[in-house]
Amino acid sequence: MKKIKLVVLMTMLLGATLLNADTYGKQNYFAVNPFGLIFNIYSGEYGRFLDAEGTTEINIPFYATIWDNINAYGIGAKYRIYKDGKGEGIFYGGGIELDMVTWEWDWWNGTTWDTQDESWTIITPLGELGYRWTWDNGWTIAPSIEAGFTVSTYDGDDAWGDPDYGAGGVAWGLNLGIAYMF
Repeated sequence: MKKIKLVVLMTMLLGATLLNADTYGKQNYFAVNPFGLIFNIYSGEYGRFLDAEGTTEINIPFYATIWDNINAYGIGAKYRIYKDGKGEGIFYGGGIELDMVTWEWDWWNGTTWDTQDESWTIITPLGELGYRWTWDNGWTIAPSIEAGFTVSTYDGDDAWGDPDYGAGGVAWGLNLGIAYMF
């Protein structure tokens, strides 16, 4: 499974690096999602338009969450199509995300405290719908909503975390991509 994760990650990064867009206007952007900061989740995305007309885009979302006993990291790849072109207005598309989550928690077994470790690898194919506003100074804002279905693997001792017991299912997300284009 670790080899599959590495191959998927390297394919996403290599694909984003090798994509070549015409050098007209601002083709790249880096965005942050302030919604995540409310919950101590650091998230953002890198995007690149695939043509000078701004009709298609690939973007690489990522996040990291480090709480007291939960660590979660994720990366993905999305393909967006802009209805009216120009890199603004209504966009839609799809993609895939890969998440790695570890959870360490203590519980009282009746005589002493024990530590339990849980670990999930989650793959989520998803669809996305949003709208992008752009300004001449390079700033953009692109709120979007996404929905998908998770498929996960589980490594731990509890039966409730096993995918057969409901660890997979429908997923959704909100994004408020505040970005700077360059």
